[in-house]
Amino acid sequence: MAGATRYLSFYLPASITAGLFLLVQIVALLLVPQYEYFGYQAFGAQGQTNPLIPLLYVGFLILFTFLLLYIFKMKKGNLLRVIFIFIMSISAIYVLFPVFILLLPSFPEFDFYLSVGVMVAIAVALWLYPEWYIVDTWGFIMAAGITAIFGISLGILPAFVLLVAMAAYDFVAVYRTKHMLGVAEGAMDLNLPIMLMVPRKLGFSNFEKKGPLVKEGDEPREALYIGLGDMIIPGVLTVSLFANLPSTPVAFGLGGDLLVAASALAGALIGFVMLMRLTARGRPQAGLPLLNTGTIIGFMVSYLVVFHNLSFGFLLHF
Repeated sequence: MAGATRYLSFYLPASITAGLFLLVQIVALLLVPQYEYFGYQAFGAQGQTNPLIPLLYVGFLILFTFLLLYIFKMKKGNLLRVIFIFIMSISAIYVLFPVFILLLPSFPEFDFYLSVGVMVAIAVALWLYPEWYIVDTWGFIMAAGITAIFGISLGILPAFVLLVAMAAYDFVAVYRTKHMLGVAEGAMDLNLPIMLMVPRKLGFSNFEKKGPLVKEGDEPREALYIGLGDMIIPGVLTVSLFANLPSTPVAFGLGGDLLVAASALAGALIGFVMLMRLTARGRPQAGLPLLNTGTIIGFMVSYLVVFHNLSFGFLLHF
């Protein structure tokens, strides 16, 4: 009976979370051709070769994180909600318009207005009723779109640097300075759409008082939480591999780009399983050190097997 209860309260939600993580990466890979057609590369030619680009992004993220903490401290939660909802709503146009064009190619004007309508719906839903399934829906859409955009914007070397730098920062921010825990608690209190929530019990509502992220006695929380960054960052390398490596068939008619990308994703899933094992203890964990390490190992091992060289595709655009 205890085993069944533990399965329903942890392993089932953990499996659902893993499924969401996997689906974000798959949808991002499916979006690659359409986003490339629309020229969605965010950093231009520099993003393909310059390893400093991701480091600048990490620096900006650190500054933004401390800005969030300052706003939390000043109790300007509604201002922060407005900013996040505005950013997510505007992003929805860029993320969804190419998808609608793909589904309804004969009606481009309708596709644009449909994207605007979805943008308005996102803003209204997140402002008036940010229940967990609404936050999760829009968070999933944004995670898949942003993963695809960053993945095609960064070459393999810059994407690799991004994963290493973000893993190091996440480790320090969670286990050393612990300021990321403050960001997570503030985001949960304000129902900001920067985390996905998977309930561990029926009737869960994120409107209920959640209490501190770190609980006395490791009392389990009522939902599993995973940040959008944990969904997005590992997939950036996976998408970059798929977008940049040669597509020449290697085995079973599958291209080397797809095989290496799939192996990187498999490595990320192994890292995810290890992360869930740590999360089962009831304490918040830094996700990116495990997720990014799994992704990188899956990439490097499969690249050696498929392409038989030690360049790892780092010099493709030089």
